[in-house]
Amino acid sequence: MVLRLFFLLFLCVATSLSAADLAAQRAQFQAAWRIAQTGADATARVRNLEDYPLYPYLGYERLRRIPAKAAFKDIEAYLNQYGDSLPGQRLRALVLETYGRASRDAEFLQLYVEAQASVDLRCHAFSARRKQDQKADLTAQALAVFEALDRDRVDCRPLLTYLRGAKQLTAERVLSRIDRAIAGGQTGLAQVLSHELPKDRQAAVKRRILARAEPAVALNQAAKWPADADSATAVSIALAQIARKSALAAEARYQALGRRIAFSPADHARAQVEIARYAAVERLPEAAALLARVPTEAFDDNLREWQVRYALRRLEYGQALIALDGMTAALLAQSRWRYARGRVLELLGRKTEATADYTAAAKEATFHGFLAADRLGAAYAICPADGLLNTERALETLSLGGIRRALEWQALGEIDRARAEWFWQLPQLSPELRREAGLIASREGLHEWAIFTLNTDALLRQYEARFPLLHSKAVAKEAKRTGLAEQWVFGLIRAESAWNANARSPVGARGLMQLMPATAAAVAKSLGVRVDPLNDPEHNIQLGTTYLSRRVADLDGNAVLATGAYNAGIGAVKRWIEAPLPPWDLWIETVPYKETREYIARVLAFSVLYDWRIDGSPTRLSSLIPGMSTRVESAPVACPGA
Repeated sequence: MVLRLFFLLFLCVATSLSAADLAAQRAQFQAAWRIAQTGADATARVRNLEDYPLYPYLGYERLRRIPAKAAFKDIEAYLNQYGDSLPGQRLRALVLETYGRASRDAEFLQLYVEAQASVDLRCHAFSARRKQDQKADLTAQALAVFEALDRDRVDCRPLLTYLRGAKQLTAERVLSRIDRAIAGGQTGLAQVLSHELPKDRQAAVKRRILARAEPAVALNQAAKWPADADSATAVSIALAQIARKSALAAEARYQALGRRIAFSPADHARAQVEIARYAAVERLPEAAALLARVPTEAFDDNLREWQVRYALRRLEYGQALIALDGMTAALLAQSRWRYARGRVLELLGRKTEATADYTAAAKEATFHGFLAADRLGAAYAICPADGLLNTERALETLSLGGIRRALEWQALGEIDRARAEWFWQLPQLSPELRREAGLIASREGLHEWAIFTLNTDALLRQYEARFPLLHSKAVAKEAKRTGLAEQWVFGLIRAESAWNANARSPVGARGLMQLMPATAAAVAKSLGVRVDPLNDPEHNIQLGTTYLSRRVADLDGNAVLATGAYNAGIGAVKRWIEAPLPPWDLWIETVPYKETREYIARVLAFSVLYDWRIDGSPTRLSSLIPGMSTRVESAPVACPGA
């Protein structure tokens, strides 16, 4: 394993070790680690490892295997020393779960830390305090946990029993908690809590639970329900759910059931909002009337966005402008909607009025910001921040336990353990130390870590670390072979895998360009090459660029559609391009899948930033979007306000 120079230098200085001494420690730790994994006490067999970053894992590895059998004094001693570390927190949670279930209450409470506790452990803590007769406000503790419940938990049932005996489970409190559980889809919890209600109130609540859990069943039964307010609320909940599958089916049931059930204004709004939302998503002709029916005060931000998208997709730019102007100030301030408003005004022949929206959007180095700058002929707001390490803060960052352990696990090739430590430490960092951590990760060649570490508003201008130029020869070679823009390939890789060659998605996509095995096999066969290894960067880029170029060919050279097809599949994209179509920059905003909408914009914005990283002179983004520009030209770059 190649030693990373920066971290190696820090360890040697911080611990007064030579590189040879550190190498010896690593070898000694690895031998001890193998012993610890058998459950034996490895710490007694090694010397001079106490200052080694991964030393806490030796004790953890032994104790985690025997939480019930290990001597309490050994666990307590370990947690006193390492309790604030990742292995310490994991061991504490494991031991507390073991002690809680074994009713080892006194020992449990000695180790318990509220700030680190899960809901289950909070329930164990309540039971332990009660049995230990601790002088504490048990009722307040129990009510706090009651509000945090997310499902029926066996370990929390004694807490409910206590609250019941203390007369705290009033009908009002339980009903309020059930309503929140139903809204959050926690129907199992709602079902359990319904038993705490008086008998005469349970049936109505169970109808609401059924409406959320099995809306079709609920609507089929609704004709036999009492025609009262509780039934109306349950029906509106069910209608809101089935609208997600078919807005028109929900509308038909809404009209039919409304003839026998008197909906309240809130019930009407609940059903009407979701029916209108999904009618707009489905681009139904009826959506305009369904949207117009929703009371203004019932609109949420998402519904207003879909009202805009629906109007754009139907080329009804006047209606789109009305919907845009109905947005909240915070929503309309987003660059995507400022740009959309400018484009709509321009399409309505009001170009002068569009200038203010374009000017506001162009202040951001985003997809819509770049397009807004193109409409103005203005510079791109690419304003790189100083990427130099601050020595004092960098050393402070490197002294943190999680950072040290992450980098040391990485040096030993234990990638998953390394990632766990890094991302455990990350939320605990101040913005200043987070900056140093990101820059250190970049210098250590841990580019994925750097990208995610620097992905906060305050650090987005760390372009060199966030957009590394990796595997440049392979990208240039394959881009030239397939006729793709080099910066587009860079941008797509950055969006797909953040340059993690070993990336594997939950559905099985692999490598830099996140190829599904079946797709990779088909492409490889057509090229007459092997399919594996997909974690080989050059091989993955060869297959990925070939696949992307074929999507370009299938879609008449349209980079916008090809990018969308790379994410959602060509079948989905072809369903989305039925005439009439708005301009392609606005069409992106009408894509039904949120993931794909954002993916297209992200990839194309990243392509601009990579174009700038390659030679400092990015081509205007509009030239990549069909119909947006008749010539290819470079955009100047400047800091906003400079």
